Amino acid sequence: MAKIKTEPTLIDRIREVHPRYSALLERQSELLDRQAAAQAEAAPLGQEERRALLGWVTQQPKPKPRPIVRHAGAVDLVGELLSPQPIEEISPPPPPPTWAGEQRSRELGAELEAIAEALKLLAPEITKARKEYSKLVAAQRAAEYQKIVESIVDAARKLGDAAMAAHEFVDAARIDGVDRGHLRPLLLGELGDLAEQYSPLRSIIERAIELKHVGAGRRPDWRLPASPALIYSGV
Repeated sequence: MAKIKTEPTLIDRIREVHPRYSALLERQSELLDRQAAAQAEAAPLGQEERRALLGWVTQQPKPKPRPIVRHAGAVDLVGELLSPQPIEEISPPPPPPTWAGEQRSRELGAELEAIAEALKLLAPEITKARKEYSKLVAAQRAAEYQKIVESIVDAARKLGDAAMAAHEFVDAARIDGVDRGHLRPLLLGELGDLAEQYSPLRSIIERAIELKHVGAGRRPDWRLPASPALIYSGV
């Protein structure tokens, strides 16, 4: 049975270009998943805590019991007959939780805090890696995109040339005194005055030149025989 070929995922494509960027994104995704899981587990514990507080049970951490310190003079007097001091007297254990989920709630709180700080640390690293990745991808695809822009410029020039031919035709008819009601000329107001720098078609071409996708030689030399208002007056 032939294997079904699967398309590489976005993270796979990123890994091929910039492995560190993909690793950072994967770690961020893992942390966000852990954060969501911890928040989901903590939510009902928060409700339990609020119920405990309403029952006059405090959630504030209890002070750890102080170690029991034997009187130095008394220890000297008893000497070697004194049994070693139990560990629970030297280092008393913390007090038991005041409600059932208190310990887990504290653990989740600590985990969520650590995750939040880790995400903060990752953020500038991801921003830096994304810029590096974007620069590499842009360099790889620049030639392909330039061809696309060139085709857009060629199409804009072709449309502009056709519009110029239409303007010149209608203007020649005007000069010859032709009744344009019979000519039924096509109005091209959406294209603006092609001779103006910021007309739609010329603006597209100028931006392509400014961004260095095409050379200045692609700039058209469109000059209307008269103003559009005069060319189409009475139409």
